[in-house]
Amino acid sequence: MILHAGREPVALTGQGFADAMSISGGDTDGHSGAPPGPTEPMTAGHLFFLLHHLVRQRETALGRELAEAGLTLGQWQVLATLRRLDRATMGEVAAFCATDRTTLTRTVDRLARDGLIRRERALQDRRQVHLSLTPEGCAVFQIALVEVNRFNERVTGALDVGDVERMQPMIRRILVHVLDDPDWVEDLMAFRRLKDPRPRA
Repeated sequence: MILHAGREPVALTGQGFADAMSISGGDTDGHSGAPPGPTEPMTAGHLFFLLHHLVRQRETALGRELAEAGLTLGQWQVLATLRRLDRATMGEVAAFCATDRTTLTRTVDRLARDGLIRRERALQDRRQVHLSLTPEGCAVFQIALVEVNRFNERVTGALDVGDVERMQPMIRRILVHVLDDPDWVEDLMAFRRLKDPRPRA
């Protein structure tokens, strides 16, 4: 599970996830693990528990589909981000993929070795690296996109357009409270370049 402190993603697993569940909402008697009954309202803790599993199970299943195109989920996320932004810094890609720099660096290294992305140092600041897709990367992205679209359409087949439209404002309201940064929330909702991709202290 990924939580954010400012713009620095924090991965929660094991006990960390259990701790997050216990403080994010629960019954007044301290028991947050029991599922809600037919008439019992869902707690915030149970909601995020379900969202966590939804995302993780979706990532696992999609990862199997992407393997057919020779990609991992992390590699696909980087390619998709660069396709959307055209050219981006490591900080921007890390923010959109909600991943840490160490993991991103390994993923980028592999994609660069495979000739799918190029790395260029900024002329004004040689410490800053810009990433972009190569023609080969664009071609691999398009092949994988077919599989991703097919997968997404299959798993969301039970939803109609109205369901999706109703979800968007709810997701936005929760993100605003989690991230405490309305501008970044709007960038994420629109999947556009961040106004300030640097993690805040």
